[in-house]
Amino acid sequence: MATLQPDSIGGRGFKGAVFPFDAVTFLERAINYLRAAYALQFGRFVVWAPVFLSVGIWIYFNLPNEPSVIAIAVLAVPIAVLFWLGRQYSIALLIGLVLLGFGLSKARQEIVATPLLRATVSSSEISGFIADADNRGGKKRVLVIELEGATNVPVDEMPSRVRISTFDAPTALIGDYVHFTARLTPLPTPVMPGGFDYGRDLYFQSIGAMGSNISPPIFEDRPVPWKFVERRFFHKLRSVMGARITAAIPGPIGAFANSIVTGERAAIPAEMNTSLQISGLAHIISISGLHMSLVAGGVFWVMRAFLALFPALALNYPIKKWSAVAALIVGFIYMLLADSGSATERSYIMIAVMFFAILVDRPAVSMRNIALAALIILAFNPEETVRASFQMSFLAVMGIVAFFEYWNNRPVDMKVHEASRSSRFASYGLKLFAGSMLTTIVAGGLSSIAAVYHFGRLSPYGSVSNALALPIADLIVMPAAMLGVLLMPFGLEYWPFKLVEIGLQATMWISDSIAAWPYANGMVPQPSLLGVSIMVAGTLIICLVLGAFRWLGVGLLVVGIYLGMATQPANILIEDRAGNVAVRDEVGNYVLADASKGKFAAEKWLQSNGQVETMEASTARRGWTCAEGMCFSDLAPMSVAYVHEPADGEWECPPTDIIIADFPLREKCAEAKLKIDRFDVWRFGAHAIYIDGNVARVKTAKGEQGDRPWVFEPRSKAKS
Repeated sequence: MATLQPDSIGGRGFKGAVFPFDAVTFLERAINYLRAAYALQFGRFVVWAPVFLSVGIWIYFNLPNEPSVIAIAVLAVPIAVLFWLGRQYSIALLIGLVLLGFGLSKARQEIVATPLLRATVSSSEISGFIADADNRGGKKRVLVIELEGATNVPVDEMPSRVRISTFDAPTALIGDYVHFTARLTPLPTPVMPGGFDYGRDLYFQSIGAMGSNISPPIFEDRPVPWKFVERRFFHKLRSVMGARITAAIPGPIGAFANSIVTGERAAIPAEMNTSLQISGLAHIISISGLHMSLVAGGVFWVMRAFLALFPALALNYPIKKWSAVAALIVGFIYMLLADSGSATERSYIMIAVMFFAILVDRPAVSMRNIALAALIILAFNPEETVRASFQMSFLAVMGIVAFFEYWNNRPVDMKVHEASRSSRFASYGLKLFAGSMLTTIVAGGLSSIAAVYHFGRLSPYGSVSNALALPIADLIVMPAAMLGVLLMPFGLEYWPFKLVEIGLQATMWISDSIAAWPYANGMVPQPSLLGVSIMVAGTLIICLVLGAFRWLGVGLLVVGIYLGMATQPANILIEDRAGNVAVRDEVGNYVLADASKGKFAAEKWLQSNGQVETMEASTARRGWTCAEGMCFSDLAPMSVAYVHEPADGEWECPPTDIIIADFPLREKCAEAKLKIDRFDVWRFGAHAIYIDGNVARVKTAKGEQGDRPWVFEPRSKAKS
């Protein structure tokens, strides 16, 4: 009887076997095949560690209720037991990682926990140190204040930090002590049930309220707390460098150049941002893996090439390791300078793991190193796993590494070595170009899974734009920018940055040209979470599993795409202040009742539905008939009325199935099958109505959020 060999998993499977008609024999061979497939994965469990850690984190963030600290403490015992058993049973270790991810998430929540403001405070005297200062273009700044005090805020709602928008603090620096009068509001809620929870994102920064200043900020001369000293220094340095860069390169291209050096993106015009997003080149303006690898990798290459010029050093000393240390130091400084948050930190950790691998004589680029970087990030910031930037970057990098593992292990064509020199050169160039294009396609394709779910955006020509623009960034823009930064202390940065300007002008020409191509602005309806999860599972199997079993992931991808598209969008969406309402028409487009109110929520509704049109264009569609403070729609299976509060208080309930009002209805309109008023959205946030025949089912934003620490119970007025 033919036996199954482990090395046959990557080939035809049943080596030398004829299909058995005997059921027992067939079952025996199938079991042997599965055992061999499992054996082939031996030693690969480490690359699955961040996946199972992420599963535990996802479970935590999707709970309807917050687990208690005691319950998490009890988990310590089974986690320890499972890790001990994991020495012999890998499955026990993976289950332990799921529980550990769950526990780390709860521990992180306890560390960042802050009271939440539950009602708007019209006027509050706030004071504290500036923990962060973000330039939003022009004179607008967004300051994160670490509060020392705030008047008119109840003690049990006093947040650790508040996020304030101001036009009166253009020179504010991290570490400054400031006080002023501000209007404070609670954290934002999702614009639709199940939508992105921006309030949760702020909560994990220990921010418990938002607002804007009423009086100009007054700065006091106080000693800068030690925890702000380093960031204050680099904040000042960014400002000085940004001024020098924009002096050498005026206009929008100068803002573009400033973004890739200092991470300051606020001055980039909206039309430039839009062009880069549509063409698939938006990642260039955000300091992440591309920039960090070019800067640190460039230093490594230059340093090693320079030291290799001296035979005494090259032959007797580990110049490769010296170069890796130099790259680590420069990359660390670049991370501190950019201060772009988690994306930059994540990129540095990934590049640092790779250079550390060089120091310990391990392969620099491997799936194990990617897994180690992910484990480090998730151990300290488990909330990263639910953020778009983390998901997009790791899916892309994982795909690239998996592709090169496959590319480098492909069979070698010996005929190439027998060909002429020109033929070998042409073959090498063709393979280099093909590898570059395929890498771009793989990275773009995998990152688009998360991009479509979070932003509803596809860049169908992204592989073309990146293939054309990235060589410019690699060979012109980043090297010239590094040279310009090095020459800044001597006042000689002008000409290097003029070269940067030429490179970025070419990049924008590529971006604008491709963004104008037909169907370049690929907006698609948001897929279901189940479909996306299955797509991610399929991607993980393709990239991480060895042997023929990896192609099962292709089937999961297909199933995930189908389930992702098979969604039932809401028939009606209501903004969290009842300021706007959207009804879905017969072709699947949302028609807005108002072209000016609830702008942020309405634009997100259109985006999540794959609509690229403006609010005005959506409102102009057939669907609403408005007169005398009432709007009526017959697009939904049930009749709908949207009622505005009359100035004189006199009005009659419309004879419709569903009544939506931007004011309290109280006991009125009891004959309606469903009524939603200002009180309902105040208590439960944005509403979504799903209609099946004569039955209307309602989902609310807070109902989907659950009872979690970042979800507040609103109150009607400030406590005395």
